[in-house]
Amino acid sequence: MLTLFHDFTSPACALAVARLQRLADEGLPVEFSGFEAVGVDLALPPTLDVLAAVDGLAEQAAAEGIPLRRPRLLPPTALAHVVSTVADSAELAAAWRQAIYAAFWRDASDISDREVLTTLAAGAGLETVEVVAALGDRALLAAVRRRTAAHRRKGVGGVPTILTQRTLVPGLLPVSDLRALAAL
Repeated sequence: MLTLFHDFTSPACALAVARLQRLADEGLPVEFSGFEAVGVDLALPPTLDVLAAVDGLAEQAAAEGIPLRRPRLLPPTALAHVVSTVADSAELAAAWRQAIYAAFWRDASDISDREVLTTLAAGAGLETVEVVAALGDRALLAAVRRRTAAHRRKGVGGVPTILTQRTLVPGLLPVSDLRALAAL
């Protein structure tokens, strides 16, 4: 089993999620775990590292059909991870991940905005009533943050990161390496 820790505003995660989703679609054992990498309720300007990562991955991402635009801001992602819990329960997590990554990296959407998240979730097949309720549930938001804190305590320091056989490895790997890890 491969577990990918990912956050929606990481360009490397956009690519890693797409690669691992293809493997999951083929039946390989893959699990996705949202990880609020920054953890502040404030949109921040992208760091030079993020911009360099976008530039460095753009060609590779384009070859795989993944749009990566340079972001103007990095919004907080906690609420997007709250919607992920609804998507997981509805067994629509893959559709949600595809929608949220495209919204941020292709469309430059503000994925911290409740209205944007609700619209994206509906487009991914989620029930609007459930999404609105989840977005207003402070206990669920706290649970998302506690989950990230627990992963940090277990050694996940950034994203993308893969957990395989109790070992953390970098998450942005070639598909051949991901297949080999999944086969272990």
